[in-house]
Amino acid sequence: MNKVFLLIVTLLALSSVALAQSEMAHARTDVFGSSSCMGCHGTSAMGGLGPPLAQTKLTEEEFVKTVRKGKGMMPPTPEAMLSDQDLRTAYAEVKSKPWDDTQIPLAYRVGSMLSTKVVARIFMVAGILSLLLSLWVLRYWVKLANLGKLRPALKRFGVGKAAFVFIRSLFVDGLFVASLWRTNRFRWAMHGLILYGFLGLGLADILMQINDPTRAKLPMDHPIKVFAVICGASVISGVFYVMFRYKTDKYVDNGVTLGRDFLFVNLLLHSIFSGFLTLTLSRTGAFTWVMPVYIYHLLTVLTLIVSMPFTRMNHIFVVPVMAGLTAVTDAIVKSGVEIAFDREPSPGRHHKSVAIAESVLKQVDPESAGEFRLRYYP
Repeated sequence: MNKVFLLIVTLLALSSVALAQSEMAHARTDVFGSSSCMGCHGTSAMGGLGPPLAQTKLTEEEFVKTVRKGKGMMPPTPEAMLSDQDLRTAYAEVKSKPWDDTQIPLAYRVGSMLSTKVVARIFMVAGILSLLLSLWVLRYWVKLANLGKLRPALKRFGVGKAAFVFIRSLFVDGLFVASLWRTNRFRWAMHGLILYGFLGLGLADILMQINDPTRAKLPMDHPIKVFAVICGASVISGVFYVMFRYKTDKYVDNGVTLGRDFLFVNLLLHSIFSGFLTLTLSRTGAFTWVMPVYIYHLLTVLTLIVSMPFTRMNHIFVVPVMAGLTAVTDAIVKSGVEIAFDREPSPGRHHKSVAIAESVLKQVDPESAGEFRLRYYP
């Protein structure tokens, strides 16, 4: 009886050991499926955010080197996260996985065409197109400023001196918006949230391209990443204020570009929000959604850039130039070189606009001729 009991116990023990060894062997052959690699390259190794790895052509040494050092947007994986033994097991797994074209995600097929170089070229073309359209729009406003009548006086005043006045105005009245600072500092601050946040995002993107051209994952505490996040939050805050004004300011409609302006504000909000969402999804491991959201982000930014010259956002370049021309005209009048502009100012100057408004109101509503306030919408 004791011998039978001992035999049963021995068989059970051997079965347990065999089962444990089988489970361990199975676990070792499922390294890829339980690692962070699957998040980017898909459960079947047929791609996701990253390329397909099934039937990889890489040698084992090349595979290990790529994983350890990273490549492109793929971050390096230290041994603490994936041991050398598990890494080589993962290589054997993906090497043996079957290739199935139908399993390649659409997001990867589209994303594979959006390398950093391709994206840079697309935005370069969009930027050039936006610049040409902006110059075309600016030409219209400069023509209204009657620059031709100012040219003879410019020569007597001094072209170099006029250039200094113009450039100074570009910074003081354009970049720093000094006139708004003097009249309404709260509005200046709200205006600055979008203006300086938008410029900051452009600067952050340039710095990113210089320091991290492959757009690999920088740590969230990296100065460039922190700067970009702050600028993005600034723009979103400014956009929310603008939307609040759209609902509360009865004078916000200029009768010409309200629809386009509203579209631009919404595109700006969507582009910043989708940028934050792409970053969040990538950091939290929701890789299935990263590429679709990233593509949507690129499309909104492209539309934003191309449409900008035709919305109220064009005052980023129109207002500084017009203010600069007015500053030059004022300097010419004050110098005594030409005082005709003091009596009959060039179009675009405030007191000329006031005179026109008064003349119109006297004909339309004489009783209200002296009760009005000019609002400017370039």
